Amino acid sequence: MSNEFLRPEDAPPSLYDDQGNPRFFSDPGMDRFVAVVMNLAQEVWVQEERLLALEEEKSGQSVDREAKVKEFIDRVFAPVREA
Repeated sequence: MSNEFLRPEDAPPSLYDDQGNPRFFSDPGMDRFVAVVMNLAQEVWVQEERLLALEEEKSGQSVDREAKVKEFIDRVFAPVREA
């Protein structure tokens, strides 16, 4: 199945492989590795959300989730931003 329907109209064709998958690095293994890291970051955030909900329930105080997600993203992607 091709991912062509996900491709923006103005995207350069060189960003996609023969199957229509986005390609960002010359080594396809690196693209897969980045996908794994992104999946792990997503799973960690889900756990963080669950902990925040439990803490809110226990303390009776709400948490600024937007600030928390910004802090999380800043922490997780700090190495990319430093490059």
